[in-house]
Amino acid sequence: MKKINFTIPIIAALLVADLAHAESSFPGLDMTVTCGLPMGHCKGEPAKDSEIVKPASPFTLRDLVEKTITGNPEVQASYHTYLSAEQEHNAAIGGYLPRVDLISTGRLQERQTPNINNTQTPDIQTQLVLHQMLFDGFATRNTVNRLGHAARVRYYQIQSAMQSTAMDTVKAYIDTQKYRQFVEYASDNYAVHKQLFNLVEERAVSGVGRRVDLEQANARLNLAEANLLTQTTNLQNVETRYQRLTGELPPAELPEVDFFKADVEPTATKALETTYQKNPDILAAIENIIATEDEVNASRAKYSPRLDLLGTKNVQTSNDGRNNVNAGDAIQLTASYNLFNGFTDKSVVGQTLEKLYNSKDLRDKACRDTRQTLVIAYNDVINLKAQLPLRDQHQLSIEKAREAYRKQFDIGQRTLLDLLDTENEYFNSRMNYTTTERDLATAYARTYAGQGELLSKLGVVREDLPEIAKEDSIDAYKTCQAVAPEMKRIDLEAIVLKAKPLNPNLSNKITGTGQ
Repeated sequence: MKKINFTIPIIAALLVADLAHAESSFPGLDMTVTCGLPMGHCKGEPAKDSEIVKPASPFTLRDLVEKTITGNPEVQASYHTYLSAEQEHNAAIGGYLPRVDLISTGRLQERQTPNINNTQTPDIQTQLVLHQMLFDGFATRNTVNRLGHAARVRYYQIQSAMQSTAMDTVKAYIDTQKYRQFVEYASDNYAVHKQLFNLVEERAVSGVGRRVDLEQANARLNLAEANLLTQTTNLQNVETRYQRLTGELPPAELPEVDFFKADVEPTATKALETTYQKNPDILAAIENIIATEDEVNASRAKYSPRLDLLGTKNVQTSNDGRNNVNAGDAIQLTASYNLFNGFTDKSVVGQTLEKLYNSKDLRDKACRDTRQTLVIAYNDVINLKAQLPLRDQHQLSIEKAREAYRKQFDIGQRTLLDLLDTENEYFNSRMNYTTTERDLATAYARTYAGQGELLSKLGVVREDLPEIAKEDSIDAYKTCQAVAPEMKRIDLEAIVLKAKPLNPNLSNKITGTGQ
C-alpha cells in the first residue's frame, strides 16, 4: 500500500498559522526578518539611541545591587532556569486534559476483491479523535506536584543566586572604598618618606648628617614606594571584580553605606532561628525532598491499571468506503494492566527512593553549611564591633605620638630611626582601622546574606520575579538545630594575673626609680 505525502503542505500551513497567532497574541512583536546583525549595522538601518548614549550609573549601593541582580549573567541564568521549570509544570498539567487530533489519511492500495456496496477501506478519510486519560495510578497528579515543587526549588535557587550576587557586589563596593583609602594612605606615607629622605640627603651631602641615616631613609622610602604599588595593584584588581559583577567600572564617588543600622540579633542562636526560616538554600533543599517524594509516588503508578477513553468522529470519507466499518463514529473504553515488565518498574522505584535519601542528605548538608557560614559571619560582627574603638584609639594615639616625635627629632631628642618607625606605625594604624571598619560592614552583609535577608535590608526588589509564599507544610521537613557554639570570651584580668612579672631592672627604668 502506498501513502500520499501530506507533510510539506501541513507544515507550511502550521507555520503560517503560528505566525498569525504570534502577531495577534503579541501586538508589539515585530515579525519582520532583518539582516541578522544588531540594530544600526544593517544597511540603511539607523542606530538606536541606546547604543550611543550610555545610561547614567547608579549613585547608591541599593541602585547598584538592584541593577546587578537584574543584569548579572549568573542570576539571569538562574532566572531563566526558574521560568523553564514553571513552563514544564504547566506542560504537566496538560495531562489532565483531553487530547484532540484531526487525522487525515490518504492511501493507494491494490484491490483484491470487488468493492461491493462501497465497503472497501476508504482511499481518503478524515477523523476527529479524542483521547482522555481517566485513571493512570495517580501518575499525572504526582508528576504535576513534583514539577510544582521542582519549580519552587528553582525559585529558591534564584533567590540564593541573587543573595550571593548581592553579597559579592556589596563586598566589591566596600573593597573599592577600602582600597581607595589604602592608596590614599600609601600616597601620604610615600610623600612623607620622600620628604624625610630629601632632608637626610641634604644633610649628608653637606656633611652634617651621617651616611648611615641616608641608607636607612632610602630603605624606608623604597618600602613606602613598594607599599604604594601594592595598594594600587589591589585597587585595580578590586575594580576589575566590581566590573565583572556590575558590568561597569566604579564611579569616582562611592557614597558610604548604612544598611546595617538595624544591627543583628542579640545571640547567634537567635540569628540561626531566622536563618532556618528564610535561607533560600535550606528552603530549596526541603522543596527538593518534597519533589522527590512525589517522584517516588509517580514511579509506583506503574503497579496500577490504566483507564482511557477514546472517541472517534468521522469527518470525511471517500465514496469507495463510505459503508466501511472504519467510516462509522465510535467511542471506546480501554483498560490496561501490566503484568510483567522485566523488573524495570521495580528498579525505577528503587532509583527514586535512592534519590529521596540523597535529597535528605543534601538538606542536612545545607543545614550544616549554612550554620557555619552564619555563625562565623555573626561572630565577626561582634568581634569587629569590639575592635573598632580600640583601632580608633590606637590610630589617634599614634598620630599624637607621631607629632611629638617630629618635634623631638627637630631638637635632637629622637633619632631618625625613631621618626621612621613612628611614620610606619602611623601608616599601619590607619590601614588597620580602615580594614576593621570596612570588614565590619562586610560582616554585616555576610550575616544578612546567610539569613536570606540582604536584599530586604538593602531595600532591593526584582520586579519581574513573583513573590511566592512559603508553604506551612515545609516546616515538617526541617531538621536543622538552631544551636550555635558559644563565643569565646577573653578575661583580660586573668591573663595579666597569669603573666610573669617584668624584670625588676626594666621596671625601675620605666618608673625612673633605678640607680
